[in-house]
Amino acid sequence: MRMLARYTAVANPSEISDLARAMAVELTVEVPEKVIDRYSHLNEDLVARVEKIEEIGASLHQITLSFSGNLPGADLTRWLNLLLGNCSMLPGVTLQDLEIPEEVVADFSGPRYGIDGVRQLVSVAERPLLATALKPRGAPVSDLQQICRDFVEGGGDLIKDDHNLIDDSNEQFLERVVACVDSIRSSEQGRRVLYLVNLMGPAEELDRRLDLALEAGADGGLVAPWVLGLDRTRKLIKDHPGVYLGHPSMSGVYTRSGGGISAGLVHGTFARLAGIDGSVFVNAGGRFSPTREEGRSVANKLSEPLGGLKRGWAVPAGGMSPERVPEMLADYGSQVMILIGGAILADDRGVRGATESLREAIDQESVSK
Repeated sequence: MRMLARYTAVANPSEISDLARAMAVELTVEVPEKVIDRYSHLNEDLVARVEKIEEIGASLHQITLSFSGNLPGADLTRWLNLLLGNCSMLPGVTLQDLEIPEEVVADFSGPRYGIDGVRQLVSVAERPLLATALKPRGAPVSDLQQICRDFVEGGGDLIKDDHNLIDDSNEQFLERVVACVDSIRSSEQGRRVLYLVNLMGPAEELDRRLDLALEAGADGGLVAPWVLGLDRTRKLIKDHPGVYLGHPSMSGVYTRSGGGISAGLVHGTFARLAGIDGSVFVNAGGRFSPTREEGRSVANKLSEPLGGLKRGWAVPAGGMSPERVPEMLADYGSQVMILIGGAILADDRGVRGATESLREAIDQESVSK
């Protein structure tokens, strides 16, 4: 049982074999070859194997390493250390893809709800879901309540706190959450709209804050796994049943060009292993500069078979406008959350009018498909 990891690496053809072996050693035992030779079992049981090297461009190569399935374990901290670790400091090395044995995936619970479970909660069988971000920080709680009411009455499906909507104390946090929950529930009129609170605060307070929010009627949380820590996120989700979206804050450190981890693994595979039901990622045409192909690669990783784990929602974001809805539906189909925040807040028709218009556009596009 071995796990395959595919990397791209920038190197001269004459150096690539040595680099591949150096990576295999660095990621697993980090000792000179002379020390490896002292222990007959190291190459067989611990040191990664170089399975394949392919030249895919000028000085660009794909390296496939395999790792013993006993090495990753059930904590994602160990996964990151094993799969990239010290090699993250080698320029031009990117972890692009993984083939994970089902026996290894079985150590993880994955998303509690995923696509199908969230659909059941909100009683929406086929169409894309419409989501918004509750913001800005600094707005009176009464304004945030009004945003909640207008979005729900306009036909929205999910409200998440903005990742910058941060409260300085548990008391402030609870006061705001209770007020927003009350506004949402009193506006639903027989529907179910999900409300997810932002989990950003001192590490020792996160469990308590999440308990307070769930007890107050929130449905789950917005987590930033590349800020909180990937395995801390997994444990938080495991211990507190609810719906969770992952936010991409800090993920650019991993996914930027020149080395790191592919966006598909960051927002797709690792998100599902951590238990995230839907993954927010920056989409083409917004404030950032990914390609449409990169967005589709994330969606593919969120929905492809991964042991017995549930599929996760693709949540393209990052300055999306209503005009981009047709393109997003073309790229992601019906298994997508259309997340639009600032454009709804700035719309001259108000939050309710903007939301109604978006729902109409989503419904019409879905029917035409």
